[in-house]
Amino acid sequence: MTASLHGRLSLLKHLIPFKSHHSSLLSPLHTTYSTSLSPDSPPQILTPPVSTLSRFKTKPSFARSVQLNGVSAFTSESDTSSITDVASDYLSVNIRCQKQDAEALSEALLSFGACSAYMDDLSDFGDLDEISITSIFPQDARVGTCITEAASSICLEYSPSYDISVCKQCDWASYVQESFQPTKVIDGLWVVPTWTEPPDLQSTNIILDPGLAFGTGEHPTTKLCLLLLYKLIKGGEHVLDYGTGSGVLGIAALKMGAALSVGLDIDPHAVTSARHNASLNSINPSRMPLYLVSGKSGLASPDATVDDLVSRKGEFDIIIANILLNPLMELADDIVSYGKPGSIIGLSGILSEQAPQLEERYSKYLDGISLSEMNGWACLRGIKKMH
Repeated sequence: MTASLHGRLSLLKHLIPFKSHHSSLLSPLHTTYSTSLSPDSPPQILTPPVSTLSRFKTKPSFARSVQLNGVSAFTSESDTSSITDVASDYLSVNIRCQKQDAEALSEALLSFGACSAYMDDLSDFGDLDEISITSIFPQDARVGTCITEAASSICLEYSPSYDISVCKQCDWASYVQESFQPTKVIDGLWVVPTWTEPPDLQSTNIILDPGLAFGTGEHPTTKLCLLLLYKLIKGGEHVLDYGTGSGVLGIAALKMGAALSVGLDIDPHAVTSARHNASLNSINPSRMPLYLVSGKSGLASPDATVDDLVSRKGEFDIIIANILLNPLMELADDIVSYGKPGSIIGLSGILSEQAPQLEERYSKYLDGISLSEMNGWACLRGIKKMH
């Protein structure tokens, strides 16, 4: 999984991520065009995420941060169907930048409209000064605007050049099945896709159909959050999964012994996916309520009642927010408000070098802040202050 973000709410319905610019899943049309930054690109659609693999990054669902003041309970039984059979045309954009700027730029692209950003390991480029980032955009995205804003946000003193290929739709289900295999988190805990058998029937197995939602258990930040839950849950806890994605963390919390796991997300696909995955794991909806957050004033639907998410503030023993840096920074008040005094707050979706910035932001809310790291990614945890 994972990386960092900024503020939005338009929804990507059917965008297909890719593995690399050499992927056989990409089928460019006849025309590829090259350009430097230009305001003439098509209109922009800012979108939510899918899932992230190693250097392949996509946005977790809080891609442009919003105040969570509009929510609706999402419990429809009609929304438990699988959504892995989705396909659509899209843009594959090859962006060239200086090697030292690649990590920051790829993350900034996610903040300003890209749905994924992929680059090979930086060590593979040797002494080359310029490298390429391959990014996925909706077909009608305003690519030039996104790249301009992303470059400006990290104070680049030059304009990255880029090529755009219009790509044919591909089979998302086949891609997922090729790339997502059973993942061992620790001894006794596996994340297993629906199309394979659990490698160890004696272990705790989280059955997952990721669909268009973020979170397969493979990314270091997801693993860090799973490990944190494993350490914290003793039995009977109330857990909030802030940015639930596929629901993997909420499901894991319940299988580890939590009494209640509440999930929220701004992406309908994520909530649908989480509900479907909960059913795959035989979890009663009453133990894993899910909320679709509108990001606007008022409730997202007339079905929401006084029992909605807002009424749960101050209820939770554990809060996990595995999203991205910008929303973690901007939504700090809201995230922490759901925890009891003395509750544990876990924050991830960040690179290790971003941890000091996040620690400074949350030091007013949390005591005993500590950090765990894996492959250049980090998870920060702390105890909510008693006053």
